[in-house]
Amino acid sequence: MAVYCISYDLKSNSYDNLIEAIKSYGLWWHQSKSTWFIETSQTSKEILENLRNFMINEDKLIVFQVQQNWWATGHTEEEYKWMKNRNF
Repeated sequence: MAVYCISYDLKSNSYDNLIEAIKSYGLWWHQSKSTWFIETSQTSKEILENLRNFMINEDKLIVFQVQQNWWATGHTEEEYKWMKNRNF
């Protein structure tokens, strides 16, 4: 299992289907308006291919695996706990 960051900029106004697809991965954290973290055994390409089904051509999406050596500020203790428990 690995942790991935998903970030998007949608030109369409239909976020609902994409958000439900992201949540379907099970272990997720909605970090900010258009940024999510998920934990899955899929690769970043597989995640992208899946989520692409819920987008239009003008939408932007990036998926990358989160590695160690990260820093964050301004989050709640619960959010830090989510990050630390996944050792990324």
